[in-house]
Amino acid sequence: MITKLFGMRLPLAIFVLSVLIFLAVGSSMIYSTLTSNLVENGNWLHIKTDVCELNFPRGWYMDKGSVGEENKTIYIINLFSDDFQTITHLEFYSEGATQDFMRENNLTDISSIPDFEAQRIYNWLLSQSENATLYLIGEKSELLNFVKNWGEKHGYEIYYLLIDIKNAYKESNIYYNTTGLFISLMMDHRLFKIIFYGEENSWEKNQDNFKRILSSIKIFEVSD
Repeated sequence: MITKLFGMRLPLAIFVLSVLIFLAVGSSMIYSTLTSNLVENGNWLHIKTDVCELNFPRGWYMDKGSVGEENKTIYIINLFSDDFQTITHLEFYSEGATQDFMRENNLTDISSIPDFEAQRIYNWLLSQSENATLYLIGEKSELLNFVKNWGEKHGYEIYYLLIDIKNAYKESNIYYNTTGLFISLMMDHRLFKIIFYGEENSWEKNQDNFKRILSSIKIFEVSD
């Protein structure tokens, strides 16, 4: 049985595709690879897009693109860990795209978005593995404290959720766990989402990298 897709374990690959495909119905995703807009900075690389700039580890893999119509655009950046077991997924919404996202998913408040995204992933995993079980990780998590401080430092009103999913998928008769951090914030009526998700051990190993990525993010003002 094929258990890998694009070099990733199948469950993670399908997660990546599912996050992107629901955005891209009726349109096409425009991908970019590492090009001249990346500059070496020690063991890290720098990327600048129309909506933000950030740094990420040199050994990681990046793609970026946008989808949507005029005034309703979603800008997407994916950062894959060097083992392809963890992804940092960023979505920047224009004001029009933000309104569509909230309406189409029956969401009335930005605070409900992290739970919505986590539940969507868990529901899919549960359909593939009846033993999958979701656990919430409490506020005492050191990573959540870091995220909270990051938001306060930049004056963002952020909402976040950290989960473990036990027995998320099965490979070679072995069950694997996954961990996910879901962050949402609003800037000038524009939604910004971050998902840091992956196989449990890889996710743990890449926490410090995620912190550095998060600390490096600079969000630009973008007119619709």
